[in-house]
Amino acid sequence: MGTVIAAATRNRVPNHGLRFDVADRDFTPQARAALFWRLYEGAEIRMIRRHLTTSGTVVELGASLGITSAHIASRLAPGSRLVCVEANPHLIEGLTRRLAAYAGHITLDVENRAITQAVGPVAFALVGNNLGSRLWDDASRRTVTIPAATLRDLLVRKRIAEFDLVSDIEGAEASFLLGDPGALDRCRRAVFEMHDTTFEGRPVTAADLLDAARGLGFQVVDRHGVVVTLSRDG
Repeated sequence: MGTVIAAATRNRVPNHGLRFDVADRDFTPQARAALFWRLYEGAEIRMIRRHLTTSGTVVELGASLGITSAHIASRLAPGSRLVCVEANPHLIEGLTRRLAAYAGHITLDVENRAITQAVGPVAFALVGNNLGSRLWDDASRRTVTIPAATLRDLLVRKRIAEFDLVSDIEGAEASFLLGDPGALDRCRRAVFEMHDTTFEGRPVTAADLLDAARGLGFQVVDRHGVVVTLSRDG
């Protein structure tokens, strides 16, 4: 189906009012079909379009193919700022190119970096297609070395004060929700895709991460499955 959709749309697949070039190998046939049928990050995109219309600065962790990034950019007013962070070095060129059509009116910054508990190089495993790759400590996997940073370090280096956050980094949100909650002091709103994970050697559930966010003064304003929008706007 994804191959048929790509052919029928001449590799310009529509998604929630935007169109994306899906010609390169970053897109599997399954990803093309999911994009067309609005299944690709559907809940996250709907929340971005619903809740981030008044953002001045947005930090996105886990930009991946740049689809959610483009939807963020399309909602921002001229002069706003978007900082996209993606760990997979093989996705950076494509996501930057796909963003270009929707980010001409804003300040855009794309970084190849992992968000972790410490600053420094980390191993990133290339598993299957690009979308399955992740941080890894198994020496048997084919890995590349990428830079890592804490959320606080990113905010300081980019001179970011008040911001909204979009984060889908497979549970690595624990690095700041549990490890450095003060990094979120100037965060007004956040869209998270919550996942079970481990932190400092112990299991942490998505519910634990959500409880940690509530403990920082965030309230749930929207939710669909594992995707949740939080706000301090009162």
